[in-house]
Amino acid sequence: MSDPTHPLYGRRFPVHAISRPLHGAGHVLVVYRGHVHLRIPLAATDLAPSPCPTRRTKLSCEAIRQLLALLQQWDTPCHNEPPPSGHDSLQP
Repeated sequence: MSDPTHPLYGRRFPVHAISRPLHGAGHVLVVYRGHVHLRIPLAATDLAPSPCPTRRTKLSCEAIRQLLALLQQWDTPCHNEPPPSGHDSLQP
């Protein structure tokens, strides 16, 4: 599984069959625990044609809260005009 948002992301399964219909999304039948087949959307695998790979990530609400709290603690503004580094520096 190559889609990080899919519940089976990172797992590998033997492929039983691949469906690539002319219209609509395809799917892959994979072998799970010997005799069980799982139907997985082709787009969630690395078998889907993709002109440019996209990576998606899931951020939990807690992770976003922690990031916002960290940004609120950052009180040092960025300086747009750094001071000259020596006598020969050009003055603006």
